[in-house]
Amino acid sequence: MKYEYYIKENPISLNKVYSTPHWTVRSKLKSKWFDIFKEYLDANPPSQIEKYNITLTVNSRLDPSNCIMVIKFFEDTLKKLDYIVDDSPKYCKSITIKPDENLEKPSFKIVLESI
Repeated sequence: MKYEYYIKENPISLNKVYSTPHWTVRSKLKSKWFDIFKEYLDANPPSQIEKYNITLTVNSRLDPSNCIMVIKFFEDTLKKLDYIVDDSPKYCKSITIKPDENLEKPSFKIVLESI
């Protein structure tokens, strides 16, 4: 089963997370993204997923690899809401990040695939 979430936001960058001077700033970023992802997951909730793949397709000014925090925060949200058991290699079988200039800029699409 595949679940798609198209989000018209600038993706969170790894550089922004690294450059934050204090853990409270990172915590606020994580909370902000939890709220964003929860809204989309509430609208199209996945069933409980044991093993999964995630594909992130993105169009932004960021380098594709700089968008890895989108996946990390998305997985953390899935775990907190009990949609996945864990984000360890036992359950997460692949992560893919693809640039796509055909998406509106800035935006990204997350595809969560149950396997």
